[in-house]
Amino acid sequence: MPKLKALVWSLLLIATLAAAVWAVGHFSGGWRNFIALAGRLQPVHWAVLAGATGVFYLLDYARLYTLFRLLGVRIPLHTGLQLTCVSYFVSSLTPTAELNIPAMVFMLRHKAIPASRTTAVAIVKTMYMTAWVCAFGLGTLLLGGNVHLPPAIAERLFLFLAPALLLLAAFFCIILFPQRLLGWTSIGFIHRCAAAMSLMGKSTDRAHLLSHAACIAFVGVYVLIGAYLCHALQIPLDAASALTAFSNSLMVSYLAPVPGSIGVTELATSYFIDPAMTERGMVAATLLRFLCWYVLAIPGLLCLLASLRRC
Repeated sequence: MPKLKALVWSLLLIATLAAAVWAVGHFSGGWRNFIALAGRLQPVHWAVLAGATGVFYLLDYARLYTLFRLLGVRIPLHTGLQLTCVSYFVSSLTPTAELNIPAMVFMLRHKAIPASRTTAVAIVKTMYMTAWVCAFGLGTLLLGGNVHLPPAIAERLFLFLAPALLLLAAFFCIILFPQRLLGWTSIGFIHRCAAAMSLMGKSTDRAHLLSHAACIAFVGVYVLIGAYLCHALQIPLDAASALTAFSNSLMVSYLAPVPGSIGVTELATSYFIDPAMTERGMVAATLLRFLCWYVLAIPGLLCLLASLRRC
């Protein structure tokens, strides 16, 4: 069964990559045109983007660090960055990023951190970020901006989001009422994991507030990177539209049911930038995804292989 599952994942990943390559090339006017348009970015543009991208990933580490601090664990910067790289790599392999938790447990196995605590942090980190991404995405759509969903999606928006919203509701129930879950199971690992999640969720420690602040800043930096790419490619986009477009781009990247949301996020982001699906919009959307996801794929793979060799 595991081999069959791995085969299905592999085939789905290959199909997703092939479809994404075709779609990006098609909507950008061909890959030669894509390279020509991307070539319009000057060295100063890339310098600003590199700095902003560095901040983006440091905020991912900040989210991880603050949650572990609530459990009395300190995660050094180099370890946190390794975890970030590995997380982005393994999250691209399956539709539900289900390898993320095993990968984190594996990477921290020599740090004397119980697997239940690592699992709890991974779940809380993901759920907090998903909650804030949905809040920004849905909030900007409902409150206005010049970005509108296609009618077929707008009319069924909450139906599409129902699985994520139900998952978030279950998560917060575990945090607020852990005794309910603990009364349903006698499995020690689940007890310890639920207790750690509740401890983090109910904490009044400053680190808890900082973990939420890091989530908000994470969304903000993503929006700024997207807006700056549009500016560099001379795509007109006001501040309200940029906030709506790129916060919803991030929401799609978290919720799309394909490996790493590859291709789907690029297409959705290009539409949010301009429903006409312009060539420059697709280039901006793809470069945004490269900077804020794909750039860590190779480092993540290398970190994981290095850790495997040390076993």
